[in-house]
Amino acid sequence: MRVIALILAGAIAACAFSQGESGVVRDIRWDIDGGVAWFRRDGHWRTVDLDTGAITDAPAGTKPPEVQEPSRAVMRGVPPGRGRQRPLELSADGSRSAVTQKGNLFVKCGGESKRAVTADGHETLRYGTASWVYGEELDQSTGMWWSPDSKRLAFYKFDDSKVPEFHLLSGLSGIRTAVESERYPKPGDPNPVATLAILDAEAFCADPTGDPLTNVVLIAVGDADQYIYGVEWSKSGGELLFHRLSRRHDVLELCAADARTGEVRVILREQQVHWTHHIPEMRFLDDGRRFLWASERTGFKQYELRSLDSGQIVPLTSGAFPADRIQKVDEAGGAFYYSAYPAPTAVNSQLMAAKLDGSGQRRLTPDDLHYGRYKIAPGGGWFAATDESVSRRASTRIYTNQGALLATLAQGESDPWTPMGLRPPLLKKFKSADGVTDIYGVVHYPKGFDPGSEWPIIVAVYGGPYFRTVDGSFADQPEPCDHGFVTLRVDNRGTPGRGKAFEDATYMALGIADLDDQAAAVRQLGAEPGMDELRVGITGLSYGGYLSALALVRYPEVFSAAVAESGPMDWRQYDSIYTERFMRTPQENPAGYDAGSVVVHADRMKGHLLLVHGMQDDNVHPTNAFALAQRLYDRGFDFEMRLYPRAGHGGFGQSEFDAKWRFFGKWLQP
Repeated sequence: MRVIALILAGAIAACAFSQGESGVVRDIRWDIDGGVAWFRRDGHWRTVDLDTGAITDAPAGTKPPEVQEPSRAVMRGVPPGRGRQRPLELSADGSRSAVTQKGNLFVKCGGESKRAVTADGHETLRYGTASWVYGEELDQSTGMWWSPDSKRLAFYKFDDSKVPEFHLLSGLSGIRTAVESERYPKPGDPNPVATLAILDAEAFCADPTGDPLTNVVLIAVGDADQYIYGVEWSKSGGELLFHRLSRRHDVLELCAADARTGEVRVILREQQVHWTHHIPEMRFLDDGRRFLWASERTGFKQYELRSLDSGQIVPLTSGAFPADRIQKVDEAGGAFYYSAYPAPTAVNSQLMAAKLDGSGQRRLTPDDLHYGRYKIAPGGGWFAATDESVSRRASTRIYTNQGALLATLAQGESDPWTPMGLRPPLLKKFKSADGVTDIYGVVHYPKGFDPGSEWPIIVAVYGGPYFRTVDGSFADQPEPCDHGFVTLRVDNRGTPGRGKAFEDATYMALGIADLDDQAAAVRQLGAEPGMDELRVGITGLSYGGYLSALALVRYPEVFSAAVAESGPMDWRQYDSIYTERFMRTPQENPAGYDAGSVVVHADRMKGHLLLVHGMQDDNVHPTNAFALAQRLYDRGFDFEMRLYPRAGHGGFGQSEFDAKWRFFGKWLQP
């Protein structure tokens, strides 16, 4: 579900204008010794005097300093498909390779032919790989990890023999179909069992006739119902690091296994009352032992300095607002820089700085705007950033480390709307359904909008965990406006970036507080001049498709038409890892599963529904659409349905796009 959420950034959120926008400078280079910053605009290099802020054209024939980018890990091997793991991994020095094939692990030593490390692998017991659910929900794109010195290979032993199969039919547009099967755990089902092992590849390659298993050490990961993932080697190669997460997702441990013995020790433990983020941000310092760790123990994401060698915690940041992500670590200067949300408008990203000893936290960006594209000078004396709002295009500026404006490198257009005959969009603050919590939305207006008339509204929704659709960044006019609709996007409670309590509002009750907030925002917008609160449509894909269909069940007095694309219509139908993170199992939470089910409450649906699904959807299975359709058929409810034989989770093409706006035009336009 997280992967499709990222894809939805372009489909749901209004996109930024083309990347040729005049206010964004993409190439900025620092020459601290020379006292200038170089930047390229309109194809020409210019310099900024770091004392005075004066901008001059670079003399002919002069060149800026070469970019000194930090080293990054290079992906070695074949890119995997979505939700899959790479079948081939090359060692760091390129001398060896590991391959997983038909369930077994093979290693190639130098120019030799590959040799089997395991021989008992089969369809449900596999070495060097995992399964779809680990790839989709735990971001595990590989099942083999070479040590930094290329002498050892860690790998998965992955058993999903107890996981029930799910079958899809492929070839639906051909003469004959074929069965595509997947071990897919649904909530409450047995989960796959993941364990780890380490091969001494040096010894394995040195003895081509010996028993390979004498060179394999098993890692003592424990035998609880748990998840093992996030695997990486320590810088020295002496330990294998991994995450161990309880099935309830409330306890996360960062563990280290001794590469020689397989013994495991717990480095740190995160525990939440509800659920914990499964891959907290983590950044090692140069010594390879100390690292920055993102924790939500205070209720907001903040950074700590931790170590592989001790349990000491050094809090680095604090505040009743969440951090976003690390932008730069300056060990020489004893500081690091990160984005966060401390501004009065809680969705406007800001640049912050703090020292690595836990002191000196401060905000660097000066205004209540949305900042981004940070470029921080060596030593931290200056930084460049873009600033923008939903109605003003991005500008690029250089600031001192005290937040004082030094120079404007490029000014974004302040009003691109009037020349196009459009009303500027608004970033609006609404009250959530609890009457207390602030939530944010973006409203776009169609051409010719007249508050003296009444205009229909389209809500473009995602609304699920892990993904936000609303911030203060500049936004282009979305598609519904071209069809005469006012468009609203809202980030309800349950979405990220506002703190743990905000995210936890939907715990054990997906589809309740999140949809309550969408309806509350529509009612508040509908009370404004020019809005027709009786003609409101809602559309989204994946989690957004779920909320769209559910809107006609729970709030038919607010929403009169919905286009629901690829939605999980009953959470019992989705995968165990994602669903249980927020709902626990159906055995533990039957009332919660029932309350949020479109299928269970299909007899309450009113209004007009267009149900859309891909027949090759291996993520949210087409049985979700069929289950809802059957309930609606049984009660004689009239609805429309479009099934795409070759489509997966989305990707329906122009046909569906056109059908959506014909549908909304039919039911919502006068």
